Amino acid sequence: MVAMARPKVHTDELRDRLLDEAVAVVGERGVDALSVREVARAAGTSTTAVYSLFGNKEGLIRGVLVRAFESFTAAQESATGAEVESDLANLGVQYVGWALGNPRLYELMFGESRAGIAPTAETEAASARAIAPLRHGVARAIDTGVFREGADVDTVAASLWSQVHGLSLLLLSGHFPAAADPAASAMAVIDGWRADRG
Repeated sequence: MVAMARPKVHTDELRDRLLDEAVAVVGERGVDALSVREVARAAGTSTTAVYSLFGNKEGLIRGVLVRAFESFTAAQESATGAEVESDLANLGVQYVGWALGNPRLYELMFGESRAGIAPTAETEAASARAIAPLRHGVARAIDTGVFREGADVDTVAASLWSQVHGLSLLLLSGHFPAAADPAASAMAVIDGWRADRG
């Protein structure tokens, strides 16, 4: 007699449902409010399922982190098209817009709340994918002569990223000067790398 395989109780669908609930909690109340018991109850399962699928609470948080990066990456990719210069401006607009629309997930991605979460290959890959549209846009700007010849892609990308990150934090905290124009501030950094800045 052939033994029947045991049914798979903790499915990918359940994993996705748990992550949906965890993302909702973190997005609304922050990572400190995340409770394994609450997430399991909201997903209609037990804490055993959470531990089976994610290992521990930190594993669940890493799942939320990857989801946040995936959402952010999709927003960045939606900003890219055929025009090199407008792509860079659109990337900045999408960056700040996503951060303002998802402040607690943004904090998990780039703030102090991520400090206690050990990185994994999955979280590092998700983080790299999130910055890839900006790196690609910068490389195109250098290759097409919009940015200075010989400029280093990583250096330029870091300067643009630093600008929109700082802009996002100032806007989120209410410290961006009321009389200043966020878009003009972002464009000033882009203009600083132009080949024809004169």
